[in-house]
Amino acid sequence: MTNIHTVASYDRALDAIPWLCRAFGFERHAVHSGPDGAVAHAELRFGSATFGLSSTRPADPSNVWTSVRQGLYMTVADADAAHARAVEAGARIAMPLVDTSYGSRDFSAWDTGGHLWGFGTYVMGDAPELPAIFPAVRYPSGRAAAEFLARAFDLEVGLQVEADGDLVHSELWSGRGVVSVDAGPDPHDAWRDRTQCTCVVVSDPDAHHARARAAGAQVVRAPYDAPSGARAYLALDVEGFLWSFSTHQPARPLAAS
Repeated sequence: MTNIHTVASYDRALDAIPWLCRAFGFERHAVHSGPDGAVAHAELRFGSATFGLSSTRPADPSNVWTSVRQGLYMTVADADAAHARAVEAGARIAMPLVDTSYGSRDFSAWDTGGHLWGFGTYVMGDAPELPAIFPAVRYPSGRAAAEFLARAFDLEVGLQVEADGDLVHSELWSGRGVVSVDAGPDPHDAWRDRTQCTCVVVSDPDAHHARARAAGAQVVRAPYDAPSGARAYLALDVEGFLWSFSTHQPARPLAAS
């Protein structure tokens, strides 16, 4: 299964869900409400892929996820082994191992770029295909980030693009899950002060772009042809999260096939 996911907290999650369906073509799969009526967890589908979101919560010192709007979640078969590996590699544990009320064994950790990762045995509802949705994360140094993620989180490096002595783009895999690691210049000022983007594989970015614009999405970069040959565009959603829609389909390294 695809086992690396973007997770995001929305201030107005109940309004964001229909907007994401209307603008970006998602389908509502599951919405679980908390006792206060907020969205405890929701899963939207895009073809075979799943995007997870929830409502933002008041800051709670016992729950580090209330301090961030966006992060990453990785499904693991053995949370205790994953935790031990992360600790040995020097990852800063944000939340210790815990058995959750919904049957998952979880922990959370910060990576070297200050991004929050959750690890657990909970499985999101993706079909067993190549990932159609995956996170892209931006770091000061792509090489240092890729080396840390491989060592601490047991990710396998696939595609690597170098420039000026550093990795400006790499794709790291766990099973069928992938995360894109980006660094270097931002000549089109697309990332600005953001360090995470949700990438969606679409067959026709131009048609998707027209739909998103009609629904009020703010286009950060109009459809363009990337050096790799992919066609793509970037947009902000209703709460300012960055999205990339592209024909680029990450290719697994042979060992992960």
